[in-house]
Amino acid sequence: MRGFVFALLLATLAGAAPSRSAATPTGGNANGALGTRAPEFTAQTVSGRHVSRHAYAGKVLVLNFWATWCPPCRAETPDLIAAFQRLKTKDVAFLGIDTTETAPIVRTFLSARSVPYDTALAGPGTYNGYGIAFIPTTIVVDPNGIVRARWTGGVTPQLLAQFVAGARKGQTVVYLSPAQRHIDALLDPNQFSFSASVAQVRAAAEAARRRVSEVDAYAATLPTAHGLAFDDERTLREEGTLLEKAASGLQAVASTRDDKILADRLLATAYADLNRFEDAAQILREALALEPHDPKLTYSLANAYYRLHDYPRMAQVARAYIALAPNDSDGYDQLGLAYQRSRRFADAVAPYERCVALLMVKAAGAPPKERGDDAAFVADESLDLANVYVSLGDRANARRAFLRATRYAAMIPANSQYADMRERAQDRAAEGMAAVALVHRTGTALALSKWTGPDLPGSLKSTYKYRLIVVAPAQKSVTLVANRVRPGWVASFCADGLCSPRTVSYLSPPSGVKTYEFQLVPPAEGAAPGRVEVAAGNTTAAVP
Repeated sequence: MRGFVFALLLATLAGAAPSRSAATPTGGNANGALGTRAPEFTAQTVSGRHVSRHAYAGKVLVLNFWATWCPPCRAETPDLIAAFQRLKTKDVAFLGIDTTETAPIVRTFLSARSVPYDTALAGPGTYNGYGIAFIPTTIVVDPNGIVRARWTGGVTPQLLAQFVAGARKGQTVVYLSPAQRHIDALLDPNQFSFSASVAQVRAAAEAARRRVSEVDAYAATLPTAHGLAFDDERTLREEGTLLEKAASGLQAVASTRDDKILADRLLATAYADLNRFEDAAQILREALALEPHDPKLTYSLANAYYRLHDYPRMAQVARAYIALAPNDSDGYDQLGLAYQRSRRFADAVAPYERCVALLMVKAAGAPPKERGDDAAFVADESLDLANVYVSLGDRANARRAFLRATRYAAMIPANSQYADMRERAQDRAAEGMAAVALVHRTGTALALSKWTGPDLPGSLKSTYKYRLIVVAPAQKSVTLVANRVRPGWVASFCADGLCSPRTVSYLSPPSGVKTYEFQLVPPAEGAAPGRVEVAAGNTTAAVP
C-alpha cells in the first residue's frame, strides 16, 4: 500500500485530514497496553528458529514491529542497530517482528543492513495481540512480562535506553515533551460541553472536530527527524476520546437520519483513533445500512477490515468500492493489498497492475506542480506490485516493476516531500531482485545500488560507494571481481571491518545472502568511474 501517503484510517469520514504520524498504518486492536502483561506469541525467525514471548522471561525484551515496505521503519533501522550495540547484555534482548512479508524479502533487507539481532515472521494475530496500529512500534517488556514502554514512530538510542532502564526496575516509562503537554491541554475534553440543546451540541461537536484538525496541523509542524517531538499513540488516544464524547453527544440528540449518519461517522473516526476497529467496523456497517452506496463509507469499511487483518472481508468490500468508483486507483490498491496479505499473490497481480495503470494516466496528465507527487505514487505502487512478483518468484515481471519504480522515482523533484523515494526505490529494487534469487535458490545473483546509511570508518568523501548484495547457495565458494576499473582507480569489497582490493572470495553463509560495501576510490576528486562491473563467474552487475 502507498503507506507514505496513506492518511489515518477513516479520516475521510470527518473531511480530508493530514497524516497524523510519521509511521505507516498496519493492523491492530487495543491490547498490550502499558502496565499490562505482554501477550504470549510464537513465531519463527528468518533463520528458522522458533521463539516465543515466554522464552524471554527474566530479561528485558525490546520488541520492534516493522516491515521493509515501511519508510520510517527503514529510516529507523540504523538507530535500532546503534541501540542494540549500546544496550545488549545478558538481561536485554531485541526481537524484530514482521507479519506482512515473506522470508526472502525480509532476509535480504536484514543482510543488506547488517541487522545484528533476531527478526521473526509472525501471524497477524501477534500484531493484533499487541495492539499495533502503526509501524514502526517499539514495545519494551520487563523481566516479569509486563509492558513498560510503547513508542510509535522512530525511536532513538537515547529514548530506548530510558525505556530499558525503567523496565529493569519494573517501572513504566512515559515520554512527555513540552509539545506533548501542549497537545494534552488542547485535547482536554473538559473544555467542551456535549449536553445542551441540539444546536449547541452540534456546534460543540464541530468545535471538537476542528480542534483535532488543529492538533494534527500543529503536530505536522513539529520536528520529526528523531521522532521525539510528541507521543503519537498517546495523541491518537486523546483525539479518539474527545471525538467519542462528541459523537455520543450527537447520538443523544439525533432526531433525523442525517444527524444519525453524522454521529456514526464521527464515532467511527473516534474508534479508529482509539484502535477499536471492530467497533469502528460495526458503526460503518450501520451507517452503510442507511447509505448503502456511499463510496467514502465503503472505502473506510475496507480499511477497517485491513486494520483487523480480516482480509477476506476487506477484499469483499474493496470489490464493492470498485463497483462504486471503477476509475479510482485506491479501490484496486485495497483489493491487491487484501490478496497480498492473504498470500494470494497471483490474485493480487491484476488489481495492482490496474492501480498502477490508473496512477500512470493521472501522472501523465497532471499539472507540472503535481507531477512529482503523482510520480511518487506510481513508484510506490510499483514497488508493492514488484514485491508480489518477488513472492511469486517471477524474475522478469519483478524486474519490470522495479525498473518502473526507479524510473518514476527519478522524476520526483529534490524539494518534494517524497524526495527520499528516489533512493528508497533503488534500494528496494536491489533487495527485491536479490530476494527473487533466494526464492529460486539456484546459481549466484548480484544486485548493486548506491550506498545509503553510515559509512565505514575512514571512508573518503570523494569515494563512490555502492551496496552489493550477493545471493548464492549456502556454503558455496564465491569469488567477486571488479572489472573495467579505470587506471588510477582503486576498487575494494568491504565487509566485517575488512576491505579487499579488486577481488574477494568467501563461503556463502547459511542464509545465502552476503552484503558488501563496494567502493571505488578516484585518482582525483570529481573523476567519473565509467561503467564498472562486479562479476561472480558468469554473473555480472554494473554500478548504477
